Amino acid sequence: MSHRALDETSCDEESGSGSETSEDGFDDVNSSKRKGSVIGCTPTFLMTEALCGITVALAMVPEAVAFSLSAGLKPKVGLLTTFIISLFTSLVGGRPAMASGATGSIAVLLSPILASHGKEYMFYAIILMGIFEIALGLIGMGNLVRLVPIPVEIGFCNGLALVIAFAQLNSFKMPEEPSAGRLLSDVPEAFSPLVDGKPWVSGQSAIFFGVIVLTAFLVCIFMPKLTERVPAALAAIAVGTAVEWGVVRAIFHSSTTLIGDLGSAGGSFPLPVWFDSQYQMPPLNGTTFGAVVSLAITMTAIGMLESCMTLTVVDEITKSKGNVVQECVGQGVANIVCGAFGG
Repeated sequence: MSHRALDETSCDEESGSGSETSEDGFDDVNSSKRKGSVIGCTPTFLMTEALCGITVALAMVPEAVAFSLSAGLKPKVGLLTTFIISLFTSLVGGRPAMASGATGSIAVLLSPILASHGKEYMFYAIILMGIFEIALGLIGMGNLVRLVPIPVEIGFCNGLALVIAFAQLNSFKMPEEPSAGRLLSDVPEAFSPLVDGKPWVSGQSAIFFGVIVLTAFLVCIFMPKLTERVPAALAAIAVGTAVEWGVVRAIFHSSTTLIGDLGSAGGSFPLPVWFDSQYQMPPLNGTTFGAVVSLAITMTAIGMLESCMTLTVVDEITKSKGNVVQECVGQGVANIVCGAFGG
């Protein structure tokens, strides 16, 4: 799966702390550089980054699992994707206040090629997508996003928010229950949880589901009013987990679905897919290229549009300037590595 994360989580927005904070609650990185400070040399900055990293990592786990399931893949594929994309985009490209990982807009495109050709062709499509992104980024195609009207940008953000929301609906289904066969072929993949026929959680488990979700939601809203030193999302995850294990399981002897219940996410460090015995990679020839090029072009267009528009939104929020070329190249390198290692 690939790959620019929709929920471009701002670490500084979550923590609200740092070396110098602007009126919006974001670290003024450019101001720090002008004063001659070296980013990462202060304990406050390191603590902020550590908290942000933990928060984003924990927040991405259920999202990556949900996107994997929506694409018909095992949860560990989504987690591997998120790990590789986050690491390499940060090292090669990216900007402050943006995080990378598996994304729903790409996940919903993968089902057809998985059904017709299998995972091996999907890997080639992702690698080719990365090559296209690097090439288009270097010639400045990403700058064309500045021509997109503001209403389109608003609709884009809201649409991708809905993709994430619908992807989470799988978490409210009974784990490992077979489909009742009511999935319609003409239904968009994002809406499949509504029509796939899998039973929803019910009874006491459903009540506790609602309680934990509401608790986490309220913590996210009210935590910043109490303190900005601890990211609200991290506090919500901690409180929700405590309610599950300390109340639901310990007191009521009930349970809700855990991420581990949706499928195994374990395994060894990945090998290149050409050396992994579980894959039978097809030869690199014209037939293989023809099977994946249209999907690669589509994913490239959506991935670059998503990244560059998100970059524009973050620029507006943080009152800073991101590098579109660096963003596209970083994403392209990350996708090449991701496809080569089975993400």
